[in-house]
Amino acid sequence: MKLKSESGQSLIEVLTALAVVLLVIVALIRATTISMRSSSFSKAQAQATAYAQEAIEWIRAERDKDWNGISSRAGTTFCLNLESLSWLSEGLCPADDGYTLGGRFKREATLISVGGEGNQVEVKVVVSWQDSSGEHQSVLTTYLTNWR
Repeated sequence: MKLKSESGQSLIEVLTALAVVLLVIVALIRATTISMRSSSFSKAQAQATAYAQEAIEWIRAERDKDWNGISSRAGTTFCLNLESLSWLSEGLCPADDGYTLGGRFKREATLISVGGEGNQVEVKVVVSWQDSSGEHQSVLTTYLTNWR
């Protein structure tokens, strides 16, 4: 008696193939999600660093106008929003959106007198933001001197 050979796929083979395809799809989705999150963080980090650099350049220009205006503000923190870089908003940024940059970032500059002669000021600008993975900061520090 001849045995009839069966052709085709067994149920186990089909389920195994589907499981492998499903694992590949899940891995691709996960890699895409991680990539998009990293891209979003990098974009926010670059924007925050640009906001911090903008504040340092503005403070440097203020130093060039009037050194006494800078040295007299040493020991003070200022909230510097996007629309008006000015000395008017003294203190830490409040929680409301009136002091945020683009509704997302907060920029604070702290001036600290360095040395006893009052001819050097440390300027520390912190731009912070929050996303799904927590709070982040971009911090830039520079030293200004009375060069005139």
